[in-house]
Amino acid sequence: MFIDDSQQQDPPRKGLGHLLAVGAVSFPAEQLAGYASDLQTIREELGIPAEEELKWAPSKGTFLHGKWDTLRSLRAEMLEAAARRDVKSMVVILDHSARYSDYTQAEAGAEILKWLYERVSMHLGDVDDFGLVIADKPGGGTAEENKWLAASLALTNRGTEYVQPDKIILPIVTAHSHHVPHIQLADLVVAATTAAYAGRPRALDLVPLLRPLMHRHRLNYINGAGIVQFPEHMNLYYWAFGETGWARPSKMCGWALPREGLAYADDPGLPPGASAQAPVDKPGQPHGRSTAG
Repeated sequence: MFIDDSQQQDPPRKGLGHLLAVGAVSFPAEQLAGYASDLQTIREELGIPAEEELKWAPSKGTFLHGKWDTLRSLRAEMLEAAARRDVKSMVVILDHSARYSDYTQAEAGAEILKWLYERVSMHLGDVDDFGLVIADKPGGGTAEENKWLAASLALTNRGTEYVQPDKIILPIVTAHSHHVPHIQLADLVVAATTAAYAGRPRALDLVPLLRPLMHRHRLNYINGAGIVQFPEHMNLYYWAFGETGWARPSKMCGWALPREGLAYADDPGLPPGASAQAPVDKPGQPHGRSTAG
């Protein structure tokens, strides 16, 4: 598992505030070396220097900054290669303006990390395996890194009220993303997923390539598994990610999307003239019926 964070401070999608996100990409162990080789080939084909870190938002002065055609090809090829390597993703998105607004950004980030830990553990249970977690080094220097690692150690030692600490078998460690191509994929997946939720056009264009990576629960939907929203806007699974259903495995029930009577039922909340993300495919109908009507 490789994890990274992202944020969207001013989403164009109406009704959303400052978004904070933490997410993971999960690799079968036997695919790690292969994906690193894939990425090297992609670099060579696109003429990207070996020392260039591949990021969703390249910094000024880097080779990729402002090269939109190259970035478009790079992002697509990275995601396609990840799908071929059976990579799965889990992203937790918190609207900090709506929930936990009395928490500092660092405190809210610690809560999101806990929720991600639960989803990663559940994913490992679904695939009947154990995992190691490597995170991008947090900003702020050694003091902030030590604080972050201490918070994560509580998770790997004790788990949470919902999951036991038996699937992630070592404490979370950190590494410089510049040297780890798999963390660079995590940067792309988490940032693009968060940006698509926010309504950014370049990210919405990537949704057909992001969807195959999203972990699905046993009723074959991404809600609560590949994508977690706090607070949850059920219809944004449809508008942002092309899902045609929402389901709760514990109750064996669900609904078709978009659902009337809820926010974003017939409007994606995007600015006039912006294109909404239409459903990509139909993975199946929700199971059962809700008792909520």
